[in-house]
Amino acid sequence: MNISDFHPGEDYTNQEIVEAFKCGNMGGMRKSKQTNTLVIFVKHGQCYHADEWRGDILNYTGMGKTGDQRIDYSQNKTLAESNTNSIKLHLFESRTPGAYNYSGEVELAADPFTATEPDANGHDRTVIKFPLRLKK
Repeated sequence: MNISDFHPGEDYTNQEIVEAFKCGNMGGMRKSKQTNTLVIFVKHGQCYHADEWRGDILNYTGMGKTGDQRIDYSQNKTLAESNTNSIKLHLFESRTPGAYNYSGEVELAADPFTATEPDANGHDRTVIKFPLRLKK
């Protein structure tokens, strides 16, 4: 299976995604140097943080499970620079464990912003929110 075989609205397994995008098998953001992609996962109702659609914008929470998040940390930096670093962003959403619905290619719609949300331990912390929209 190749990346071009993925179709919006269809469900895929984690293994299919890993093999096609040549990315890691864990995490909410998985970068692949081989395919020049950043695969983004949203697990609705399965995580402690709130990734939510507001109209056609998905406010996606950055990396880091505890403590304040940083914009220059790991894939947060990759995503923040995605309008200039030529990496392609692909979004998968899950409402049930093990099934990942391909939303399509997305882009950063506006500058990232910060919000206060609880971390994995329930402590308030600063998170980075990335406004994403589907590419036309």
